[in-house]
Amino acid sequence: MIDCDWPDITRWQFPGVLRTLGIVHGELRVRHGLSLHDYLILGSLAEAASGSVPVAQLAAFLQESGDRMSYLLRGLQAAGLIDRHRRAEDRRAVEVTLTDAGRARFAVAETTVQALMRQHLGPGLDTQELSGRSCDVT
Repeated sequence: MIDCDWPDITRWQFPGVLRTLGIVHGELRVRHGLSLHDYLILGSLAEAASGSVPVAQLAAFLQESGDRMSYLLRGLQAAGLIDRHRRAEDRRAVEVTLTDAGRARFAVAETTVQALMRQHLGPGLDTQELSGRSCDVT
């Protein structure tokens, strides 16, 4: 069950959302060389107040295994979009930081995603507005 305080949940038909996610994924690949996972990782890093996010936190956010997360991060690091480093306080933990190139790539990709979301899910849609809404999935 999904409990949301969105004002008009009826316009969010799942086939439209699924179709839009497919379009977003395809456009991210073609225009920016990113997968939807890559975009979500870069976005998480761009929004991090500290500038770094532990790998374990990214894995929990994406609900991915450590091996899968390592694979995804390895590709982003090879592309020069992120840096991985051991935490000074706990050398066992690895953190990820967005590079300047990663920040630039995310900013351009974010423009594409925002436009596609508005185009396919409604002209009044503002994803910044949605980010402040609470939603519990049970």
